Amino acid sequence: MKKLAIIGAGPMASIYAKRCRELGVQSHCFAWKKGATALNDVDVFHDVSVMDPDAIVRIALEVGIDGVLPTTELTVYPTAYVAHGLGLPGNDPEVARVLTNKFRNRRAVEGVDGLRQPKFLLVKDASDLDGVELSFPAIVKPTSEGGKRGITVVNDEVELSSALAYASSEKKDSSDIIVEEFIPEGPEYSVETLTCGGVTHLIQVTEKWSSGAPHCVELGHHQPARLESGMRSRITDVMGQALAAIGLTNGCCHTEIKICDGEIYLIEFNARPGGDHISYPLTELSSGYPYITGMIQIALGEFEEPRFDETKAGYAGVCFVTEQTAALKPVFDDCQNHSWCYEKNAVSNQLTALEHNRGYSTNYFIYYSKEARPQFLDEIGNVL
Repeated sequence: MKKLAIIGAGPMASIYAKRCRELGVQSHCFAWKKGATALNDVDVFHDVSVMDPDAIVRIALEVGIDGVLPTTELTVYPTAYVAHGLGLPGNDPEVARVLTNKFRNRRAVEGVDGLRQPKFLLVKDASDLDGVELSFPAIVKPTSEGGKRGITVVNDEVELSSALAYASSEKKDSSDIIVEEFIPEGPEYSVETLTCGGVTHLIQVTEKWSSGAPHCVELGHHQPARLESGMRSRITDVMGQALAAIGLTNGCCHTEIKICDGEIYLIEFNARPGGDHISYPLTELSSGYPYITGMIQIALGEFEEPRFDETKAGYAGVCFVTEQTAALKPVFDDCQNHSWCYEKNAVSNQLTALEHNRGYSTNYFIYYSKEARPQFLDEIGNVL
């Protein structure tokens, strides 16, 4: 039986473990046991810090691990380090060390044809902006955080000072802050891909509902994205170039973009599965392709060319029911009575505002239909 190492013990680890069981693969989770979401889902749990890759390599060698997968931004580098130490498929550890750095990635893709970028500046603190003329609105965010943590759109110097302090408070390490020109208003998307041996396959494009300024929190994800003719093929071409430019050679990537006046603008790369239900179940429901299985196959060196089952593909999405999406509350209350309701998660009768993505611990519902997008999407989407 093949053995897969999962680095991290959050919701994605549980998803991997359950798919491993279906595939006849033994799952080994490496993380601190305390507070581990996946503790009861994995076959074997190793109580060790994800930030101690040498210890993970030693244990992995003892048990005979055949593949390694990351779960979050934090585990991208440890995963690459462990895979390299075991001689298994993965990304170059020195590349993985900087794959979460938004400033580095912007510099790396400056020559990619068809990919637009805003002006951007790296800062350590407010003093780095002395004498610098900024155009507003601008967006401030930590260079190495995901899930919209620490992000603020600012309109003047006063807001900029507060945003820098907020970004600093959300950082988990000594990383810097990036200040960018705010990308023109336009639809926001994410691109879900798989790369094996440097060859990238586009699996799905996700259309997003965003709260917009100031924190750009994601309020819903919808697949497949409604795109103008030819845009999907343009995105496919750009992603292949861009992921090669940042040095990603193996694994999945969740890339965020905007499309403004027919131009593709880069927001950021995330060299891990899309969270908040995007990778699973949405991408699998909408594409008819077992996306999680593809990730496992790459890690084990058994990747097969993606085949999309048209008989299973449909329309899928998740809607988060929050203070920002109060108009969804009537739909949420009654969604279980509709054929398109795939899952309902009720946490509280009181709606709260989100400041960053929190897709597993808030009110939400997931829809899936083979026939058409549920009608409420267009009605509510025009309000948000």
